Amino acid sequence: MSDVAAATRLADLAAADRLAEANLVLARFHRHVDEEEVMGRISALARRVEGDTHLAIRRVISIAEGIGGNVDDYYALDNHFIDTVLSTRRGIPISLSVLWIEVGRRAGIEMHGVGMPGHFLVYAGGQLVDPFHYGEAIGFDEAASLVAQALGGEPRANRSWFEPVDGPYIVRRMLLNLEQLYERRGEPRHLEWVAACLEALTPA
Repeated sequence: MSDVAAATRLADLAAADRLAEANLVLARFHRHVDEEEVMGRISALARRVEGDTHLAIRRVISIAEGIGGNVDDYYALDNHFIDTVLSTRRGIPISLSVLWIEVGRRAGIEMHGVGMPGHFLVYAGGQLVDPFHYGEAIGFDEAASLVAQALGGEPRANRSWFEPVDGPYIVRRMLLNLEQLYERRGEPRHLEWVAACLEALTPA
């Protein structure tokens, strides 16, 4: 698939809020991905969720499966993609949040992404949760501390940061994370397709 075709599909998936499939489009720029197998694993996790709260998801993803943040190798490429997150059980905040959102929605739980500066969280059944820290429920003060840890300075938070974000925002943020990584690694070819994808997500 060409960069343009992939970017167009990515934009369509983002608009439809099909976040895991959008993430796998990005993974395909690096390797073959068995989308059916990955989506099947997500559905299998959802079938194990018993209940309609954040704790029901946490018991499966964070406790039983041990899936959480990669604090030892945060900038590893594999942390960005759902297929490898499922295999390694490690990821970054946004990839882990996408996994939570996809599992929770399939289990019938209301899920939303929260695009904090320097960190990404989710609402799971109305509760603010940090998938990177193994699904801990957090409040305003804890979120303010996460911003300080990510960006430096004093703990701070703006109420507007807690508003749910939509599919295009989440996919755009995934792309911006990859853009930063590719710039750090000096990979201009990957920066080209990221740019094409970002352009496809920008409204006319």
